[in-house]
Amino acid sequence: MADFVKFHFDNTFYDKPMLFLPYSLVQVGDIDTLSGFKCTRHTQIAHEITYIVRGNANILCGDKTYLCKAGDIIFNPKGSVHAIDSADGHTLRYYYIAFDIVDQQNACEQQLAKFFNDASPSCSVADRSIPHTFHDIFLNLYGSDDFSGTIVSDSIRKLLIYVLRSLSGKANRVYVPDVRFGKKRTVAQICSFIDSNVEDINVLKKLPQKFDYSYSHISSFFSKSMGLSLKEYFLMSRHRRACELLRSGMTVTAVSERMGYSSIHVFSKSFTSREGISPSEYAKNIKN
Repeated sequence: MADFVKFHFDNTFYDKPMLFLPYSLVQVGDIDTLSGFKCTRHTQIAHEITYIVRGNANILCGDKTYLCKAGDIIFNPKGSVHAIDSADGHTLRYYYIAFDIVDQQNACEQQLAKFFNDASPSCSVADRSIPHTFHDIFLNLYGSDDFSGTIVSDSIRKLLIYVLRSLSGKANRVYVPDVRFGKKRTVAQICSFIDSNVEDINVLKKLPQKFDYSYSHISSFFSKSMGLSLKEYFLMSRHRRACELLRSGMTVTAVSERMGYSSIHVFSKSFTSREGISPSEYAKNIKN
């Protein structure tokens, strides 16, 4: 495995799991690999969640192998057979966490324990909040201050909830304000729909079908309410998402492809016009 690994932030606690009550942390990490990487077949000693950050992977979950892509979440229950091979000759990066729920006094943990204990090995599109919760765990794992343990515990809880929603087909739900907000509710729905589908470069074309108004009507209504055009809001939202993906460790090429740009040149030009520096410079600053 070592010959195919760029870096591996691996934290294993097999003999003495770390307790972040109500959770027992068995393993957590971040691995970036070269093409040809293989994580050999093994049996899970705890429930494990894997999130694909970049690349494609053939992942064995129990008795079924899934072709997983960036943005997918994979669940392997305790006792299941598991293996990972990078696919398509590309590099692969993924986050992972192995855990047990050791205290089920709280109703939330009771529901989570029941779900994960009953769930079969599976793969699904991940909620966009999942990589951020992994980052909070990584940053606070070894306790920079008195609050670090609380953040890890809360982040594990949030991660499990987001995974439950993802595997239940409820990922990336759109925020919808209360009906008493009237017309402003529609504007908020439009914003939420764009934000939730911002990686789709054709999302603006889907607004008439989604909201049952002509594009010109939606555009005019939106501009008067927000003080900026639909296109400008869309471009701002796409730029924020591109920054998030670069901060997560994705390469400029991978971000360009994921966001649907026709070429890296087009992506770089768009990014630089908003950020003042190129995406490669932005990524380099993040690493530093």
